[in-house]
Amino acid sequence: MEIHDSHAHIECVPPWPTVVAHAATLRQVLVNLISNAVKFVAAKTPQVRLRAEERPGGYVRIWVEDNGIGVPAEFQDRIFNVFQRLHTTEYAGTGIGLAIVQKGAERMGGRAGVESAPRMGSKFWIELARAPALAHEISPTKGTP
Repeated sequence: MEIHDSHAHIECVPPWPTVVAHAATLRQVLVNLISNAVKFVAAKTPQVRLRAEERPGGYVRIWVEDNGIGVPAEFQDRIFNVFQRLHTTEYAGTGIGLAIVQKGAERMGGRAGVESAPRMGSKFWIELARAPALAHEISPTKGTP
């Protein structure tokens, strides 16, 4: 409903590598990040971009980028703590969404972070292990018993 009501534009940019994750946890992490991206904008249409990139060491970083209000550098470490809210009156929320993102990423063997600046939007990310390539089925050769 938040996406519909805000007239948000959501863009998913391929490719999407397969990651090692718990499906329900990954879904909740992404819902929380997208919800925040749609919520924390100031009087404009939310623009949200989702993308993934391969990282060194066999990891994939999933980005949720927005055109929102941004997060000052001095608060970026604290926003992942439970009940840490920077905007207590302007925006609804409980202050646990980003804590769920961080704990969820950690439980899946990954981590979470943010790149942001006030009035310049935010780029939240989670980093998870890339899933190993699936072995192709091998057809028996002619004459093999």
